[in-house]
Amino acid sequence: MSVLKTLNFAVVSAGAERDPKLVRRHKLIMQLQQQKDYAADVDYVVPRKKWVKQEDGTKLLLDAPKRVKRWWRNDSAGNCLFILRYGSKVLSLEKGKAAIVVGARENLPMVIDTVMQAVAAGELDAILDAVHKSGQKPKAKAA
Repeated sequence: MSVLKTLNFAVVSAGAERDPKLVRRHKLIMQLQQQKDYAADVDYVVPRKKWVKQEDGTKLLLDAPKRVKRWWRNDSAGNCLFILRYGSKVLSLEKGKAAIVVGARENLPMVIDTVMQAVAAGELDAILDAVHKSGQKPKAKAA
């Protein structure tokens, strides 16, 4: 008996894992995780690979830190405000309100966890779609 006869086979759909909504959710969750790590440790650095050209003309792959921008700030009353972003765009969760009031800075990781749960549940899909579509360039017409 053939070894392949003991296996079960299935049809693979061509783009199931590349659902744009899931990709946007994953990207935002990864950014939120970076913010959570940055909030816990101010010296947190996201590693990335960078090609650097040597003096002799050869290229060398080095580890370089990726800059992580802080998504929170304090207002005049001393409250910590968390501003949700997708790429360079600020996400308004309510009309005219772009920040989440955290209160004390110590509550920031808990608020980020809550936002991550909302993203994973798909509660921000409409906002992410709107931001994504606003950043798209119109397609050129064929001549």
